Amino acid sequence: MQKKNHNITIIGAGLTGLAFCNLLKESDTNIQLIDNNPKSFYKNINIDKHIVLSNTSKLILESINLWNQISQHCTKIKNIHISKKNIFGSTLVKSQDENLESLGYQIPIRELLKIFHENIKNESNIEILYGSEVTVVEPGEEVKISFKHKSVMKEITTSSVIFATGATDNLVDSIFTEKIQKNYQQKALTCEVVSDKYNCETAFERFTNLGILGVIPRKEGNWTLIYSTNEDESEFICNLDNKEAANYFQKLLGEKCGEIETVKSLNVYSLKMKYHKSFTKDNICLLGDAAHTLHPIAAQSFNLSLRDCAYLTSMIRQEIIYNGSLSKIFKEYYYKRVKEVERLVKFTDTLASFIHGGGLLKNNFIGLSFLIMDTNKKLRVNIIRYLLGVNFSQSLISTLKE
Repeated sequence: MQKKNHNITIIGAGLTGLAFCNLLKESDTNIQLIDNNPKSFYKNINIDKHIVLSNTSKLILESINLWNQISQHCTKIKNIHISKKNIFGSTLVKSQDENLESLGYQIPIRELLKIFHENIKNESNIEILYGSEVTVVEPGEEVKISFKHKSVMKEITTSSVIFATGATDNLVDSIFTEKIQKNYQQKALTCEVVSDKYNCETAFERFTNLGILGVIPRKEGNWTLIYSTNEDESEFICNLDNKEAANYFQKLLGEKCGEIETVKSLNVYSLKMKYHKSFTKDNICLLGDAAHTLHPIAAQSFNLSLRDCAYLTSMIRQEIIYNGSLSKIFKEYYYKRVKEVERLVKFTDTLASFIHGGGLLKNNFIGLSFLIMDTNKKLRVNIIRYLLGVNFSQSLISTLKE
C-alpha cells in the first residue's frame, strides 16, 4: 500500500510547533508552519526566559540527534532541595537515587528556539510562512485558514490543522468548547539572580506562607528565580528597587544560594490552569499550550508538550496502520494521551492549591511529609519519576530507548 502524503498545517511556531516539525522532518508528511514571527526573529531572539528539560525530554531529543547541540547550552540539575520557611523538616531529591546523570537540564529558551528552527528551515517537507497572523479557521473536510501576511489577507485550505500555541485561544474556543479553567489568584515573578555562589548543581524549592519560591542554577553564579505568590505580594515586590528586591529574596532563601548581589530582568504574569477535555476533533488537534496550561510548580508544561509531540509524530510515521487518515490518528492519539494529561493537570493543580498559604496544621503536615520523604528512598524515587514524567510515559520511554 502506497503511503499518502498528508498536508498538515501547524498554527504557531513556538517551542511546541518547532519541536513537532523536528520530529517529522525528512518524513513523507508535508507540513505548513504558520509563524507569527518574521524570519529575522531567529537571528537575534530577545527572550531571556529559561526552561527545564526533563530526562524524558532528553531521550526524545536524543532520538532525533539534537541533544548534542542542545546540551552545550544546558546547566545540569543534579539535586532538588525542598523545604518550608520557619518549619522543621526538609528533603533532598537526588539524581543518584534513580542512577541518573541529572534530574533536569536548564536551558535558555532562545537557544532552544534557534536550534529547533535551524534544523528545519531548509527541510523539503516543511514550508514556513513567516510573519503570518491567523484570523479565521473554518472546520470542514478541508479546513479553511485565513491569515494576514504583510497587511495582505490570504487564504489556504488544508487536510488537517494542529494548533500549537496558546496565543490562538480565541480561535480554538470556537471549535473546542469544553474547557476547564482555574484562576489561582496568584502571580509568578521570574527574574535572574546573581550571587557569590558558583558552580552549584542543586536547585532549591522553598515554600513560604505567601507562596512557592524556586531557584535553579544557571552558570557562574547566576540563577533563575521563580516565585508564585498572591497578587498583593507580587505588586509589592514589583515596586521594590534592585537592592530591596535582593534583600527580600535573601530573607526567604537564607544562604542557600549564597549572598544575592543583584536581581535582573524581573517579569510577572498571572497563573492559571487551563485544559481542553477533548483536544482532538476530526481533523483538528491541539498541542502544547493550546491544549493545556499548567501551574509551573513541577516545571512540566513544555516537557508534557514534547511528550505529546513524540507520541503524535510516531503515530503519523506509522500512518499505514490508520489507512492514511489523520482524523483516525488524531482520535487514537487522544485515547493514548488523555490519561497522562489529566493526571498531570490534577497533580500540579493539587500541589499548587494545597502548598500555597500557611497555618499550623498545614505547616505540621508539610514538615512531616518532608521528614518521611527524606527517610524513605522509595518515596523519593517515585517523586523523581513524577518530576521526570516517567510515571506518565513508560511506553514512550521504552520505545525511545529501543
